[in-house]
Amino acid sequence: MATSPHTDGSFEDRFREIIGALETDQPHALLGDLRGPRAAATRRAERRERRRPLPATRQMITVSVDLHGATPPIWRRLELRSDLSLTDVHDVLQTAFDWAGYHLWRFAAGGDPFDLGAQLFLCEFDVEEGDEDGLPAEAVQLGELLQEPGDRLEYVYDYGDNWDLRIVVDSVREATPEAAPARATDGRRAAPPEDCGGLRDAEDLAAVLEDPARFDVEELDRELWAGPSPLAARSAEEDALPMLVEPLRVLGRSAAGRDLHRRAARLAASPESLADTAGDNGLAAVTWFLEQADAGDGIPLTGAGYLRPATVQAASDVVPSMVHWIGLRNREVQSAPLLHFRQALQQSAILRKYKGTLRPTRRARAAFRAGSVRELVAESLIPQRGGFDHVGSLLLMVHVATTEPGEAVAVGEFCRAATELGWHIDGGPVPPAAILELPSWHLLANIGHRSGPRKALWESFSPEAAALAQEALHR
Repeated sequence: MATSPHTDGSFEDRFREIIGALETDQPHALLGDLRGPRAAATRRAERRERRRPLPATRQMITVSVDLHGATPPIWRRLELRSDLSLTDVHDVLQTAFDWAGYHLWRFAAGGDPFDLGAQLFLCEFDVEEGDEDGLPAEAVQLGELLQEPGDRLEYVYDYGDNWDLRIVVDSVREATPEAAPARATDGRRAAPPEDCGGLRDAEDLAAVLEDPARFDVEELDRELWAGPSPLAARSAEEDALPMLVEPLRVLGRSAAGRDLHRRAARLAASPESLADTAGDNGLAAVTWFLEQADAGDGIPLTGAGYLRPATVQAASDVVPSMVHWIGLRNREVQSAPLLHFRQALQQSAILRKYKGTLRPTRRARAAFRAGSVRELVAESLIPQRGGFDHVGSLLLMVHVATTEPGEAVAVGEFCRAATELGWHIDGGPVPPAAILELPSWHLLANIGHRSGPRKALWESFSPEAAALAQEALHR
């Protein structure tokens, strides 16, 4: 008969008891035996509650955040409001260290993030898995854990590269009513890039960073709170225009996602349409084509399907993108801006070919005769779901609506977002040329009065175009 594990017994008896635990599929009992009689109770006791009651007033907590093992040190000094959830703090840290949020993460108080004695605060995926004792980070406020100078919190991101940050309180003061949720006040050196294998020293980082020593605190502060806040990423998705919710979710905290979140927040913060600026002059080119197509037998085409020379000459006087066109304006095939605009009108189902002529589509004729050309154009700018034209036009509308008229649209950001949403051209990332293939680009390029250098006309849009882009997103 085996002796009790809590009484004296021979080594042979002890061995038999351990084998018996294995045979009866009692690994927890075995662990308890190997650790001693109070091991499980000790583990539970060590994972004690570290949270404290929140202060009576909202606090501004200044913290130093150091990347463990970095040489030279890589660190940030941040001001964080005490009412931020730990998920909000995670968002701040992702921005502060220029990471994209692709991987698992957690916080810990009273030890490191994998210490059996630490209290853990888990990301939603760890919570769903249920493998760890821990609280959802979303349910815990920073002020419950950090209240005095010297208080400490540990954070780890990406359990493979293991980016572990130590967060230590420098000072605490009462927050003013207008205090931003997060600010950056100091720091040193660029952070290691996402998925670089855990590199932490300057020599290794020089191979993957253009300038490992670069850090701009003002730039980071703008990223954190000067303008729409990255902290509002989740609420931005909730408050965003319906057609932006899915792209925001897919892009997440990537650089393209942060850019789209800022633009979406700007759109949500200014829901009123600017469409009042889009008067008849702004829509002159579209209106001219509708007038010609709706009159008599429509706009006649050549046998090859192009506008006739006389029509090319007349249209060139009203189509804004022809302002700087060089050469004769009597052949459509040699007047690329006009050709692209006319094709965009057809691709957007405003015009259609019929027996060698151009005619309005049924909906376009109804809108034209009702004096609703602006509404017609606004509803034509983003085609129905499916295909790159929909995604590309949606991103284009966001960029045009959130870029100051006359300023260059960020084509590079457009391409990066489109690529990260899963689109590729010829097996590679979406190139800048792809934006010029969108019918919506050519429609917007011919809305409103446009002047300035020829190059600028292909990079910027008029106030009327920005207004229609915003209206298209709000439909």
